[in-house]
Amino acid sequence: MRSSFLGDGGKPSDAVTVQVLDGDPVVVRVTGRLLFDTLHPLAETLQGLTQAGGSRIVVDLAEVPMCDSSALNLLVRTRSALDETGGWLRLATAQPMVASVLEITNLTWILPVFATAEEAAAQT
Repeated sequence: MRSSFLGDGGKPSDAVTVQVLDGDPVVVRVTGRLLFDTLHPLAETLQGLTQAGGSRIVVDLAEVPMCDSSALNLLVRTRSALDETGGWLRLATAQPMVASVLEITNLTWILPVFATAEEAAAQT
């Protein structure tokens, strides 16, 4: 494990935690609702990994019950930045509401979603 971050969107139920597991690819485990006012810990983590040369990232969403357009925007921007350097971003274990948002917005074609982080990491 590399590091953990905690953000607070104003109330305890809105806390977002981010845990980074070293490896190739790096696995980023997120807990909490990813909304405009709670997104900072994940945004900071993904930006740091991208700037540090991390080129392959799996974002594990097993503990993320919902996300809004700002979270989707962050994921797309991160994917674009990684793509420019030959890397990739994959999502794992998307909960029903998050999976539905990804499907409705047609983002699954650029943000592939896998059943587990292990499956996402192993896919070539």
